Amino acid sequence: MKVIERLLLLSFVTAVTPGPHYRRRNNSDYLVNKLCSVREHIRGHCEPTHFKLTCRKGFADEWLNGIKHEISHLHVIEWPGKCLNVGQIQEHFPNLKSLEIINSTVLHSFKENFKATSKIENLTVHGLTSLWEIPPEIVENMKELRIIDLRGNMLRHIKAGLLRGPKLQRVYLSDNKWDCSDGGLDWLAMERDNNTLRKRIIDYYDLMCHQQLYRGKPLHKVMDIIWINTIRSIIQNREYQKLADLYLDNNSISAVKELEGSEWFTTFRVLSLRGNMLKQIPVYAFDKAFQANNNIMHVFLGRNPWRCDCHFIPRFQSLLLKYKRVIRDLADIRCSKSSDKTTSLMQISTMPLGHVCSNNDIEMPISPINIVNLVLFGLILLIMGRFFYDWHNFKTTGKLPWLSSILP
Repeated sequence: MKVIERLLLLSFVTAVTPGPHYRRRNNSDYLVNKLCSVREHIRGHCEPTHFKLTCRKGFADEWLNGIKHEISHLHVIEWPGKCLNVGQIQEHFPNLKSLEIINSTVLHSFKENFKATSKIENLTVHGLTSLWEIPPEIVENMKELRIIDLRGNMLRHIKAGLLRGPKLQRVYLSDNKWDCSDGGLDWLAMERDNNTLRKRIIDYYDLMCHQQLYRGKPLHKVMDIIWINTIRSIIQNREYQKLADLYLDNNSISAVKELEGSEWFTTFRVLSLRGNMLKQIPVYAFDKAFQANNNIMHVFLGRNPWRCDCHFIPRFQSLLLKYKRVIRDLADIRCSKSSDKTTSLMQISTMPLGHVCSNNDIEMPISPINIVNLVLFGLILLIMGRFFYDWHNFKTTGKLPWLSSILP
């Protein structure tokens, strides 16, 4: 496929329960974030082994007194809180090279971020059944981070920023509950196969979708479908406003309504939509954009299954002929294959309109506004006629019009 940019069409739908329960949950989250401190959980059990420390159900108080420079590997198992302050962990264990957070089923958020002085090379998070997403800000300053292992959680989305570390080499994401239909993975659909970020995801082809429309389907296949079905992301993304030539040939794009009113549509140079699933386009929007676009050079619309009926074809044919110097593949712009031999695979720009419009179709129905206009036009003619009659009668007989004779 010849594609300049990979695109994503998704809608993000969130269902919440209204009323007091929803407000209480928000207040609870606020308090959790406000009070999130590792010292809230000092009744845990910790076992040190040389440079390694394993703590279960919190920390033992002794390990939070002062700074423990000797610990380079920390395992946090069954963390009892809803929040974990990673900034405080770095403060108490500044020489960590490996941090593992395991089987912490109530943990659903993190507070603070790792600082640029972090020496952590391996970050592992397993078995967090309440965690849906990890904010990229947590790791964006970690200059030494090489491995992120997020397998076996309940993650639904992930942002590209999480994978942008300067030394990051491997990311593992399998066995999560990825939601491929709510927009949280839109950046992934736009990544090229050989892009640095996608290459870092070692188990990319093992990822599965678990939510809504794409449940049970391989994530990489869904991303390919999403990428080629819409151009919404490129139109709404400011980073692509200066894109001049856009080739979207041989995909499955079925609608381009997002182009209407977009700034990009009035500045592009080349737009190629050959070999897609387009049946119709917003003709008025195309006409308006083409008129306003001083950069336009080539447009390609061939090899699409165009709908050939009297509602669409007259306007579409007019557009094709009006911009035939710009639309360069008129011979390939044909009606979809059908049982109707008068339209099947016919070239639209040269097709007689009688093939799609009968006499009854061509006759424009009289709308209510047209009826009003006809009535007003008739009244104007009547008044004008009466005026000239009275004027001629006065000139020849000197007799005033009847209306003038009864006025005071």
